[in-house]
Amino acid sequence: MQNADTNSVDGTLEKLLDRLIGIIGGEAVLFERFLELLERQQETLITNDGDGLRTVTAQLQQVVLQSQQLEGERTVTLEEIRRLGGAEADLDVSQLCDMADPARSVQLRAFRNTILDLYGKIEETRMRNGLLIEQSMEQIQNTIDMIGRIPAQKEVYRKHGGVSREFHRLGVDRRV
Repeated sequence: MQNADTNSVDGTLEKLLDRLIGIIGGEAVLFERFLELLERQQETLITNDGDGLRTVTAQLQQVVLQSQQLEGERTVTLEEIRRLGGAEADLDVSQLCDMADPARSVQLRAFRNTILDLYGKIEETRMRNGLLIEQSMEQIQNTIDMIGRIPAQKEVYRKHGGVSREFHRLGVDRRV
């Protein structure tokens, strides 16, 4: 791979790198928004706020759609940089930094670190939310089981003068 200065007499590589930095910056902003929404989702799960949960879920879906759009733009831009830089395979951050001037290289590394940090926090929060949802489903099932068991109308006499009651379910077990 050649140096960025020899590859882009007309500044094409620099323009592509600037576009890539803008896209990655946009992705970082979306990841921050996604994390904020996951934290709000966690609050709605804890407080049992069904309307808030629906609102946050719709907002999360919009962020995912925006992220997919930026991912497509990033892929196209990376392919253009790869072709212009003469790379034979996919580019990683180190290779991009080698192609970029020092200022752009610092930006790329900073965004990489920011995104990795956000991704770790997102994954942790997502896992916690999944556990909260699972616990909520178990509580709902336990409540349904308790409500669904009523005493039968008759008592059954057993040996030695004991009395027992039979229980019947009111509904259907809806666990999946």
